[in-house]
Amino acid sequence: MTITEALQEKDKQRAEAEAKADERTRALHNALPALKELDKQLAACGPALVKVVMSKDRQALEALEKENRALQEQRRRLLEENGYRPDEDEPAYACSACRDSGYVGLKLCDCVRRRVAVDRYTTTGLGKGLLGKTFDSFSLRYYTGEDKPHMETVLSICRSYAERFDENARPLLFVGKTGLGKTHLSAAIAMAVAQKGYDVLYETAQKLFDRYEAARFGRDSSGMLERYESCDLLLIDDLGTECASQYTSATFFNLLNTRLLNGKPIIINTNLNRPQLEKAYGERVLSRLLGEFRVLRFVGTDVRMQKVTAGKTDV
Repeated sequence: MTITEALQEKDKQRAEAEAKADERTRALHNALPALKELDKQLAACGPALVKVVMSKDRQALEALEKENRALQEQRRRLLEENGYRPDEDEPAYACSACRDSGYVGLKLCDCVRRRVAVDRYTTTGLGKGLLGKTFDSFSLRYYTGEDKPHMETVLSICRSYAERFDENARPLLFVGKTGLGKTHLSAAIAMAVAQKGYDVLYETAQKLFDRYEAARFGRDSSGMLERYESCDLLLIDDLGTECASQYTSATFFNLLNTRLLNGKPIIINTNLNRPQLEKAYGERVLSRLLGEFRVLRFVGTDVRMQKVTAGKTDV
């Protein structure tokens, strides 16, 4: 979704909100004829105000403003006395900041930026398939003994990371065996950060390296390589499951180096331990991962298998 498309969506939302408000006003006028008369008087204040402002008659302006306030107060009391809210027929805008115009003053509203960012995240990479992976849907009941308090801490760190995220956020490395929640919590972070309006991209290591390989031979013109390097937050899932080679190792090092030098956060999930990481990607990559990233260790028993055993394969 482009900004233009998001603004068109806001226009539609505004029109719908105002049309529904007009319907409520007509219903109130039918129920309360006195309200209809008050609204006629309020409407007449508009043109009168324009004339007074142009005449620069300060006393007349103050008198008209006083009359307008009195009429507004009468309207409020009439509605409340008849069991209605004072804002009963006000438009219910999706965004109160811009009133669904898409702008606050001359500045693009944050709601538009968030809409574009979330759409970009959910329509590329893994985003669409991970929509249900949120912090609220992450259950700690599958972790027992000493594993449970450890994973409570991991969950807390991830929540805090998403809440406080900015361009200076520290890279994260999620390590642990399969089925322990690495993908779930990284996806939860991704959605929360995208909802703040940041450009977030979630990709599997295999697909990421496949794109670099295709671009190497001129077979990829998607522009994704530039986005891997420049998006606000890049998440790489299942590092180590791709076909490792000297090329993937060099590509991974260059991607890491580029993002770290430019201060671009990155989150990586891997089932590999330290010796396996060094063997697959070399000492330079390992140094970057252990020296620059905050390492979060995932522990416990495969949650997916626990769910299958419990007959909850749909969770």
